[in-house]
Amino acid sequence: MFDVWKAQTGEFVLRHIDRKQYQSIADQLEPYVLELSDLYTTILLENGVIDEHGDDTGQELDEDDLFDAMLERFLAKHGGDDERQLLIATLIDAYLTLVEESSEDI
Repeated sequence: MFDVWKAQTGEFVLRHIDRKQYQSIADQLEPYVLELSDLYTTILLENGVIDEHGDDTGQELDEDDLFDAMLERFLAKHGGDDERQLLIATLIDAYLTLVEESSEDI
């Protein structure tokens, strides 16, 4: 579900993200961005923000709640020490910012 959107958004994020910040996870950056795309759509769907076709329902989800849910789920799968958790939080913040920017370009 949402494969075309995920592919386009993932490409946009990977083209525009500041890779210097993520050198310690450089080999994992692409799969992490793809995983974040899955988390993003899953959380929006679960909260009724989009329907099963990816269409906007008019429901809203607080940006902080979205961020927190993505971070919690990602860290539950990948974990890490405090430094890594901060890096992942930074990555998710950058991802969400770039998703917003990509919606204007895609």
